[in-house]
Amino acid sequence: MPTVFQVDVIAMRALGQILMWLGFLGGSFASVSQLEVQEDKWSTVPWLWYAVSLAVGIVGIVLLRRAKHDDHRDEDKTEAEYSVITRSLAELSTAVELLCQHSQCPPADALKFIDARCAEPLSDFADSRQALVKRFGMAVYADVMTEFASAERYVNRSWSAAADGYMDEVDASIRRAQGHLANARNLIAAAEQSVSDAA
Repeated sequence: MPTVFQVDVIAMRALGQILMWLGFLGGSFASVSQLEVQEDKWSTVPWLWYAVSLAVGIVGIVLLRRAKHDDHRDEDKTEAEYSVITRSLAELSTAVELLCQHSQCPPADALKFIDARCAEPLSDFADSRQALVKRFGMAVYADVMTEFASAERYVNRSWSAAADGYMDEVDASIRRAQGHLANARNLIAAAEQSVSDAA
């Protein structure tokens, strides 16, 4: 499903094409609309009509160039957001795996660790999630976000359990989060492979 920005670019490109061709056809019509007079050929050209057509064509070309520029900018933004997704998912997976390895740490340490190492990657991933739609489509986005949302829920649950001092629940929740993060990484890897195979 295209974003509002993409719809704007598509509309701008369509309007640019229409105006460019209207300008071209209007100028062509103005050039041949009256018979030439041998003595003064230039007096038969309706200059006002010709100038308006030229202006309309120029506006169309400007809109087309702007739409092309916005397309490149949107692609650059998508790439930047996608790199945030891959980085934050890797950071979060590393943090969760590390917490799984130290499941017997004191609850206060687990609480600080989750705050320090998990909160920012969770937020970064969520903020950049639209890049998944632009890059892979809605189906992959839905699958990845289902796994990510489950992982986030279990990380939050482990934080609550650590705050209450229930380390067994912290351990169980963080291991579930680890499984969901692994599934999310596998889904993204499969989507990347599918894109590279299609290219």
